Parts: sequence; C-alpha cells; structure tokens
Amino acid sequence: MPSVTRIRVRYKDTDTMSVVYYGNYLTYFEVARVEYLRERGLPMSQVDKRVHLPVVEALVRYVKPARLDDLLEVSSRVSERRRASFTFFYEIKNEGRELVATGHTRHACWDPATARMIAIPDWLKEIMPDADLDPTDR
Repeated sequence: MPSVTRIRVRYKDTDTMSVVYYGNYLTYFEVARVEYLRERGLPMSQVDKRVHLPVVEALVRYVKPARLDDLLEVSSRVSERRRASFTFFYEIKNEGRELVATGHTRHACWDPATARMIAIPDWLKEIMPDADLDPTDR
C-alpha cells in the first residue's frame, strides 16, 4: 500500500519564477520514502544503524511545474524488489489532483559493520508488501 506525504512548497525550493527547482523533486522523494518507512515502524534513525540504503539510480519525469505555496501530495511505494536492491516509485500531485511529477529511486543495501553490500535483510523485506511488487521479483 502506498504512503502519502504532504509537502508545502517553500520559498527556498523555488527559482526566480517561483517554480520548484528541478533538483528539489529528489528531496521530496526522500521525504516521502522516509515517511513510508516510519509509517511501517522503521524510523530512518533506526534503519540507518542497521543498514545503509544508498541511492544507486534516480529518475524524475516532470509533467507540470509545482509553484511556491503549492501543497503537494507525494505518494511512494516499493515497486520492485530484487535480492540486493529495491525500487521506490513516486507520484507527486498538486492540490487540484493534477500530476506534477513521477519518478523512482533504486536502493542497494550496505552493511555499515562490514562495509559491504548485502542482500535485503528479512526485517526490511517484511515492510515491502507483495501487492506492490512485480511477481517475478518475489
């Protein structure tokens, strides 16, 4: 099930035309991803002690500009899971329910104790519902 996070566009997020600067969409994705984990009982402060989740791929598709003071709704869900990586998919909509942007981030799992890449830990897999995943990745 997707998580939904609301973000108000701040002045610092915009360019001289009061449009959200393109790089800030990745920050909005991160906020939504962290809230997804928190809603499932895994605050990032606890996750980070057990495993690091570096972004190894990111994509943003810009559909419509977001502007200063817009209230955005960012939905996030795990869209793919492999042995040692997983992908979050995001959709951003404005208050008029118009699609603003979509995208994804792929994450690897890094064990901070051994400084090595690892398979997704079972405790992390548990919060990735099968309904959100491609059947070939189960």
